[in-house]
Amino acid sequence: MNVNRTGSPLALLILIAVISPGGHAAGFDNSFETVRPYSPLNKDEGFHFLVREGITGGGDGISNITFEDGSKREVSAGGITQIGMGTRYQAGFLSLALSVNYHYDYDHYNNDDASFRRVPLEAIAYIEVPGNVRLGGGMRYSYSARATSTINGVSEKINFKNTRGSVVEIGYHVRPYGWVDLRYVKETYEVESYTSSATTPPAQAPTTPYNGSHVGIFVTFEN
Repeated sequence: MNVNRTGSPLALLILIAVISPGGHAAGFDNSFETVRPYSPLNKDEGFHFLVREGITGGGDGISNITFEDGSKREVSAGGITQIGMGTRYQAGFLSLALSVNYHYDYDHYNNDDASFRRVPLEAIAYIEVPGNVRLGGGMRYSYSARATSTINGVSEKINFKNTRGSVVEIGYHVRPYGWVDLRYVKETYEVESYTSSATTPPAQAPTTPYNGSHVGIFVTFEN
């Protein structure tokens, strides 16, 4: 008897759900929207906190690490991971984002390692267009850029001058709280100083500027 009394209400609920799915689904959606509304394409006016991460590629090679099978891994002036945080101010379909970022490329094998690191500050203005799309452009100022390596027991370090570059982006709004952006950055790194632990260092330190221009794909989350 207890089994029958327990099963009857359950069967009744299932029957009601089958007969009128539209009404229940609409009610659930309305309740969910009240608790956690989806963002419109043009988000609320004012400031929004953002965090972003991306993968980049391009630029001149700085160091090479050779693996046991003979293959090489190049650390470049345009790679390979960038993370950052900042704020974006929304005013209608226009907005301005300011962020501080950490951009680095690194690899190692046995006792060899190489890296290139810099801290870019970015200011990008956006215009949102139909289709959940935004177009952006702005400036990027990279400082504390340095390349270090220890290869075959020889350590080298290159410090670069602070540099200013340009950024263009196209992004797609992934509702409710994110963007996926494809970007291109144009920048050049000039050598400021060079040191080496080699007993016979190169006759001339590297002076040719490194092309740090690159493309990247980024994911941005906002509150």
